[in-house]
Order: sequence, then structure tokens, then C-alpha cells
Amino acid sequence: MKFRCANCETVVEFPSRPKKFICPECGAPNTPTSGTEGTGAGACDCILPTGFEWREPAGVIFDGATYLFKSPDDGKELTRDQWIQIYGYDPQKRLEYMRKLGKEGVPGFKNLSTLGKKK
Repeated sequence: MKFRCANCETVVEFPSRPKKFICPECGAPNTPTSGTEGTGAGACDCILPTGFEWREPAGVIFDGATYLFKSPDDGKELTRDQWIQIYGYDPQKRLEYMRKLGKEGVPGFKNLSTLGKKK
């Protein structure tokens, strides 16, 4: 069976229908839709994930003058203003929050990075 990536439209072939797959070209996670066999170029269409992690910054780069944030879907490097315009929130604040969770953990949950530390 052939499946078309919802992000870059690369066609990938599998022996049977997978529940989900990662595109070998762009790295996007895909979920094949049902009932679309044989459409278009003979490949099933897929849908991209809608979870919160698909909108988180994948990384940050400092080029000497400004910070560039890596987008999670296509890896583009965006300035803070571009990120806010596309995703609707400040990526710097989100990265600070994610780092804080990595150090302190979420109240009520065990965090492996904080198990041996006394608060």
C-alpha cells in the first residue's frame, strides 16, 4: 500500500496499512486516513497530528545577533516575531517553561531528573 505524507507529499510504500508512520523525507508523523485508497496518484492521504507537541519549539539557535527557533513540522528557523505570527505564542516563554519542568518536574508526578535531589 502507498501512503502520501500530509506534510511534504512524499509517497511511501508499506506491505500493509500502518496505524502511524514517520515520513522518511521530512520526519513528520502521519496517520493514514481510511477509505482513500487509490485516490490521486494511487496513494492514500494522511493527516498530521494535532497534539500540543506539534506546536512546541524543536530547538533554538543563536546566530550571534538573534535567536532563531526551529519549527516542529518542517524544521524552518523562525525569528521570535515570525513564530508568534505563525503559532500565536512566544516561543522563548514556552522554552523557559519547558526547561523549568525539566528541572523541577510537575507537582504530583515523579520526575527522573529530580528523584535524587532534595528540595
